[in-house]
Amino acid sequence: MPRKKNTEAAEVKTEVVAEAVKKPEVEAVTEKPAEKPAKKAAAKKPAAPRAKAEPKHVVKVQFRGEEYDLDAIKTAVDADLKSKVKGRIKTVEIYVKPEDKAVYYVVNSDFSDKVEL
Repeated sequence: MPRKKNTEAAEVKTEVVAEAVKKPEVEAVTEKPAEKPAKKAAAKKPAAPRAKAEPKHVVKVQFRGEEYDLDAIKTAVDADLKSKVKGRIKTVEIYVKPEDKAVYYVVNSDFSDKVEL
């Protein structure tokens, strides 16, 4: 007599095996790679016209074999007037007299003095 197959047992085994093979359902979480912050369009500064480098002027006065540097004269006048003049200085007029070996200056049109060279 031919054997009858037990189909119920086969179905149960198939279900058990199928459930065991099934992967648990996991939501697919796909992480995007960290996005680089969008670079703001770099506002290009308009190219400033390059100021041409002004040449340095050195002015010297020569008189009867003597030589006087105007930058040194200005420095001497500034040092002298700071010690003598109080208040706001608006203007300084400088007069060089090489024959006297002196520099005369007038501050704000009301104070004057001299510096020996």
